[in-house]
Amino acid sequence: MVDITNNKGFPLALVKAVENDSYSKGRADRSVTGLLAPPRQAALKDIHEDVLTEDVSERTFALYGQLVHLLLERSGEQDRNALTEERMFTEMMGWTISGQTDTITLTEEENWVVSDYKFVTSYKFKRNYSGELVMPAEYEQQLNMYAHLLRENGFKVDGLKIVAIYRDWSKMEAKRDRNYPQLGAETHDVKLWSEEDAKAFMEERVRLHQDAETSLPYCNDEERWAKPDKYALMPNANSARARKLFDSRVDAFAWAQDPANKVKAGWVIDHRVGVNTRCENYCLVSEYCDQFKVIQGF
Repeated sequence: MVDITNNKGFPLALVKAVENDSYSKGRADRSVTGLLAPPRQAALKDIHEDVLTEDVSERTFALYGQLVHLLLERSGEQDRNALTEERMFTEMMGWTISGQTDTITLTEEENWVVSDYKFVTSYKFKRNYSGELVMPAEYEQQLNMYAHLLRENGFKVDGLKIVAIYRDWSKMEAKRDRNYPQLGAETHDVKLWSEEDAKAFMEERVRLHQDAETSLPYCNDEERWAKPDKYALMPNANSARARKLFDSRVDAFAWAQDPANKVKAGWVIDHRVGVNTRCENYCLVSEYCDQFKVIQGF
């Protein structure tokens, strides 16, 4: 259990809302969302659970998840063709795995469609330059693990959906940029994997987490949300924006020296040190992590 602190002096209502979070993975070794976390991070949380603290200021975004409960309650989704906030369990490789879907809806073909609600920033679903929507990989993985859980509990799944509610949506930005979400809330179809692929992915995540219980693996670049060092070619030392970014100082220098690029005198190269965003800002156990200490140079 993580102790909640209020070192930043947040209003009492927010403190109580965070403290009264009713989320529970039930009597399970891991939840679906827990399996998506880095195995090292999850194992360190288990090891240090008695001493972990987290400030309310770090948990306010988690309140958006609680708003889903209120949204579904008010929407009247609890009819005979839908089930809301159903937590299901399955046994896998000696562990109990649980997952709670926001809504599953029965179709006319007697199959079920899983809908998951996300309060997210608009950039999560901004389309690329070709106008194609790129589904965040973690959402596709999460919903397909839900699908596997449902199948294990006797449901036939034939559709997955993300209902994205954009907490920072701007009407003006939607008018200016056709690739920006055009509505404050949108429903997006998620690719449904085969039963074999969903099961194999879930088994691999369980194996990784089980292995981490006895031999802590290092988090990879993706798990650390790592951004590598960059070398910014600046028009001059006082410039606020880079002309171009490079992976090495040599590449930056060579590009600037090429007459074809018409770089004027006075240019400089600014070394921008890489960051490990999750470790530095979003990991509850970073102070107990030897890997992070090595990264910091301790």
